[in-house]
Amino acid sequence: MSQSSYFVRATFGAAVFLLVTTTGLVSTPAIGQNVIEEIVVTARKRAENLQDVPAAVSAFGTEELRDRGIDSLEEVGRLTPNVAMTETNGLIAGALLVFIRGIGNDPGFDQGVGVYVDDVYLNRPSGSLLDVYDVERIEILKGPQGHLYGRNTIGGAIKYVSREPSDETRMHLEAKVGSDSLRRIRAGMSGPLSPGSIWGSVAVSKTGHEGYQTNTYNGDQYASPDILSARGTLIVQPTDSIRMKLVADLMRDRSNPYVPNRVAVNLGGPAGLGTFGSLLSAANQFYPGAAFLAPGQTLDTRLPSDIDTVNTAFLEGGFDEYFLDTNGLSLMATWDINDAWSVRSITAVREMDRAAPFDFDGSDQIYINTLQQWDTEDFSQELQVNFTGDNINAVFGIYYLEGDYLSRSLTTQTALLRLLTTHVKDTHSDERPLESTSYYANVDWDFAENWQLSVGGRVTTDNKEITQVADIELTNHVAACLNLPGLACNPAAGHFVPVVLSPLGAQIVPTLPFFQFFLPHMDEDGNTVGLGNAPSVTTYPENKVGKDEWDEFTPSAKLSYKLSEDTLVYVGASTGFKSGGFTYTGRDYIAPTYDPEFVTTYSVGVKTTLLDGTLRLNFEAFLNEYEDKQFTVVALDSLSTSLVQINDNVGEAESTGAELELLWLPPVEGLALNLNLGILDVEINELIDEFPPQSGILTNVASRHALGYSPELSAQARVQYTTSLGNIGSLTMGVDADYRDEMYTDSPIDVSSPFLSTAVSEARTIANAFLTFQSNDNRWRVSLEGKNLSDKRVLQNTFNVSNFIMGGYSRGRTWGLTFAYDTN
Repeated sequence: MSQSSYFVRATFGAAVFLLVTTTGLVSTPAIGQNVIEEIVVTARKRAENLQDVPAAVSAFGTEELRDRGIDSLEEVGRLTPNVAMTETNGLIAGALLVFIRGIGNDPGFDQGVGVYVDDVYLNRPSGSLLDVYDVERIEILKGPQGHLYGRNTIGGAIKYVSREPSDETRMHLEAKVGSDSLRRIRAGMSGPLSPGSIWGSVAVSKTGHEGYQTNTYNGDQYASPDILSARGTLIVQPTDSIRMKLVADLMRDRSNPYVPNRVAVNLGGPAGLGTFGSLLSAANQFYPGAAFLAPGQTLDTRLPSDIDTVNTAFLEGGFDEYFLDTNGLSLMATWDINDAWSVRSITAVREMDRAAPFDFDGSDQIYINTLQQWDTEDFSQELQVNFTGDNINAVFGIYYLEGDYLSRSLTTQTALLRLLTTHVKDTHSDERPLESTSYYANVDWDFAENWQLSVGGRVTTDNKEITQVADIELTNHVAACLNLPGLACNPAAGHFVPVVLSPLGAQIVPTLPFFQFFLPHMDEDGNTVGLGNAPSVTTYPENKVGKDEWDEFTPSAKLSYKLSEDTLVYVGASTGFKSGGFTYTGRDYIAPTYDPEFVTTYSVGVKTTLLDGTLRLNFEAFLNEYEDKQFTVVALDSLSTSLVQINDNVGEAESTGAELELLWLPPVEGLALNLNLGILDVEINELIDEFPPQSGILTNVASRHALGYSPELSAQARVQYTTSLGNIGSLTMGVDADYRDEMYTDSPIDVSSPFLSTAVSEARTIANAFLTFQSNDNRWRVSLEGKNLSDKRVLQNTFNVSNFIMGGYSRGRTWGLTFAYDTN
């Protein structure tokens, strides 16, 4: 057993000891102290106290999000343990990368953690990196939510609940300035349009921020947000029993996007750049342009000395084209039939347009670049029937999702990457429609005093199709054949001897007299002359069609017992699945599929409120059984000579862990303390792959691999103190720290490979602090905040393409000053 595994188990034991000790405390009055406010959540699709839900749920209201300086959804991850949330740093535009307990949103697959805005599932990762404004609360539901929530929620769900208008007229205006020329304006108005029956609100947020990346190629700045978000809400209640809520939102992203950094270059092995780096340099020395380097350049395999320095020439037709637009419209209608029965309908349409550039090598040389354009539209309809009785609460529902996806992309793989040829793939059309239908139910039965049994299940049918129309153009740039005595050459039979770029050419040809005359080149009249043959061009279609269907049943069961009015203990099991999809194999016209992946979670937990409501402690221990883990690899296909993404299912994994969340209001007026602790131990039991590589022998290589985004330890601590300034107002000061252990940033990852195992994010602690003045009437607020005070920079995510690992790093130290006015 490794030292880290011992540490995880020791921490787990300490957490259990703390739990048992704390639940045994005698409740003593905390004189003069406030009690912890009740948090109402809708984790089980009905409003209830957070402490009555037998599941691991973290919830954060308006004031806490504001005080903690939460500006975007990714920052919520630092408020709760065993959650890794970040932006994708250029991999998927405007997307949230989130893993809960090591299970989450693997790039290239359906999302493993569902994101919901006002109960509407966001079917696309792009556009899920939400700006936190005009928000009522954010809930994080941990573990599979396969019976009540949408699709693919094998890791958990994130619920963004916007603020609703009411009979109180309200106006909010907020301006924020800060480091790196930060400029943020937020404004909103809400109130009655017809008192008692019609209410409306509108809110807007505009953010501009100077970039923290400098492109050494031309001096431009990247990672520079320029985002506009807006939301409008209209609520109509014609009778006491009927209520309709219409919400429209939009987002316009015109940022200079993050340019992925070069993290590692593979120079070793038969596929590494080192095997032909010297050949390319020799070719350029003797015949400028033969190796497709600019004059004076050599093969660049260096890593950047400064992680905020990037070097890309993919500008025109690349990063200059970036944009992301999203539009959403939803209608929620509720009919309370009587005291026991109610019906709710949620109808939503969501559209997205984007252009996403990818520079897969992180240099101003052209190895492989892609510009992809997306156009998507998602329609969803959910119908719920709720029942509330003396000892039974139940919800039954039907959920339907129809997704239309159309993309166009142009990918260029140059001879610098491929050694012999340029490979251009023009995907004229890539259509991937989706139709998902599910039926679900959940019943909470109070079958005895203080006992509750909660059972649920969902039957889901996913239909997916793919129709892809693409052309491949292969160009041999450096002579198909060298007509020298004694060298057999039959171009028709494919007997090519590449000049200069081959070992023979690099070693012999440059030493021959009149070297230039052996190469095909253009004379003054535009004719191709030389002893070699002219470059050859081959084109062929690479079209794909496919269709498949998956039917899955995902049940859940929880048993809970109220030890006292303030203490709930529970045990349960829940399941979830993530849908399958299409993969790539050679030039096959019919696209094969990979299977869904499954997670079953067993949990035991306790929720308790102690010391007369001044101490809240929640604890859960869990076991995850992971089957048919979906895995992607980018490799050079030997048949089509294309650099392709291959998806497959690779094996089984198991993880154990625990979480402790504590909030205490000690007997010091104005003081609040938070402590969160998460531990996670992941073991891959089965991973079937070829070993040795390309041997055709299938072997269980689990011992050589690890799952990513699974830090063994995560912890958060916060101290906040509020003091009165008399008739003026109050002053609140706070400091918090978020610790996360080392973790891999790919999943699963071959840790035996020196190249692949560089995709690791070191352990880090991020400290933040704030100082806020609030007027006594709660109308005026001035806040000074500092984030990442130690200026810690860590790798957040990576992706591997051929001989390159690219990734993104966190932003350094920042400060911000906020001025806000609120009428309430």
